[in-house]
Amino acid sequence: MIRRLKLLFCAVLFTLMVSCSDWLKVSSEDRIMENDLFRTSHGFMTALNGIYIDLLNTSLYGKTLTWGMTDILAQYYTCREKDHIYSSLATFNNVSKNSTVNGTWSRSHALLNNINTLLEHCESDRGVLNDTYYHLIKGEALALRALLNFELYRIFGPNYNGDKDSECLPYALTSETKINPLLSAKEVTRLIVEDLKNAEGLLTGYDPVIEEGVVWADDPDGGVNDMRYRSMRLNYYAVLALMARVALYCGDKEMAWEYASKMIRGIHEEHKWFPFVTQEEVAATDKEDRIFQNEILFGLYNLKRKETVYSVGFGPNLRQSSVLRVDKDIMNEMYEGDENDFRLAYWFSEMVDPDNNSYTHMIKYMDVDDIDEKTKVSRGYTYIIPVLRMSEVYLIAAECCPDPKVGRDYLNVVRSARNVKNVEDEVDLMTAIEQEFRREFLGEGQLFWLYKRKGKAEIISGEKQGKMVSMEERFYLFDLPQSEQYYREENSIGN
Repeated sequence: MIRRLKLLFCAVLFTLMVSCSDWLKVSSEDRIMENDLFRTSHGFMTALNGIYIDLLNTSLYGKTLTWGMTDILAQYYTCREKDHIYSSLATFNNVSKNSTVNGTWSRSHALLNNINTLLEHCESDRGVLNDTYYHLIKGEALALRALLNFELYRIFGPNYNGDKDSECLPYALTSETKINPLLSAKEVTRLIVEDLKNAEGLLTGYDPVIEEGVVWADDPDGGVNDMRYRSMRLNYYAVLALMARVALYCGDKEMAWEYASKMIRGIHEEHKWFPFVTQEEVAATDKEDRIFQNEILFGLYNLKRKETVYSVGFGPNLRQSSVLRVDKDIMNEMYEGDENDFRLAYWFSEMVDPDNNSYTHMIKYMDVDDIDEKTKVSRGYTYIIPVLRMSEVYLIAAECCPDPKVGRDYLNVVRSARNVKNVEDEVDLMTAIEQEFRREFLGEGQLFWLYKRKGKAEIISGEKQGKMVSMEERFYLFDLPQSEQYYREENSIGN
């Protein structure tokens, strides 16, 4: 699989180097190349694979949306001191926040244009694709459009529960080179949900993950792997999970419960797909599954994760002015000092930095020997960046279940899977869910959005145990890039 991914990366590299503005200036020669690409199902898959690969851009899931900006803002790390390279971001400096997401805006819109082009060719070149390829490619493309627009909404949109009507974002439905009007938060989220429902309908009955699971192995006959490794795609179950995430973020707990419970029935009751990690898997010496790979509903395969994530963010090669680490006392408090908890036991290690200081480092993304002895295929422990995982679905179900007692049971499923004791009945359920969320998604970029959704007035500090950080509304908000604002002003497109 690794070799195939390297070949694919070379094949789509030219496409990924094209900037947003360059994409809008499509020449006749470029259009001919585009038409040639969509003459075969292989060409369609190359275009789709290129989109998945570019999601690993550092402005997207390669850093900003996972272990970088969002987790820094969530105060996971000890990086607020003035001499730390992320100090201004960790202290919610507006210039730092906005400059960090400028690339997220431009990269996302370049990809959204690619996605819309792909969707248009799904119809204009429908005869090229058999039914399975048509439904999978179009379904995944619609889900990708929803995913990226949702990420942009969480960044540039308001708190949905407080302001549904303010205009915040465009939502392009075609690849036409025009400036789309800014839409209200309510309309943007309606379009996201519409895309996800359409994706669900297309993937139903066609996505092999429903009846076969992920199938983490190469084709035994040496054929293409288009229908395999489905957790590296926005598959049917990932779409349901994303719908639950979107619904909860927008305050629709009824829909969130509908999709979360549907997921749990389909995956862990009717089938046994995406099982929780076992102690044997997470504790295997030099082969530790620290990302809990089997549980990942959708992840991205980063062949350079060691170089672009661990070594530049968390490794012992970094000095204290640049490393992202969790304070040891806060770490123990976060995981209740329970050394049986897989996360506390296997995500952290005491290491010596270049200045000979010994500190606790987060090793969730450290590389391991992950080659499966039977299939000779990498299990992905060294390469995957998680985007959606099964434990989030259970935590959504816990929060949204109409019966709080059953909701507590869903929470305890996650705790049991991490080898920790159940939450007692007298403990406030919503507080317990939030605490579990904080423990579960370190390095995955989800906690800050929980804080924004709830409009938290103060959050736990990453600097000192027991300390809180006071939050202002502006800390949760980001400005549209100045280039976007200027362009709209110059063209008299305010909305």
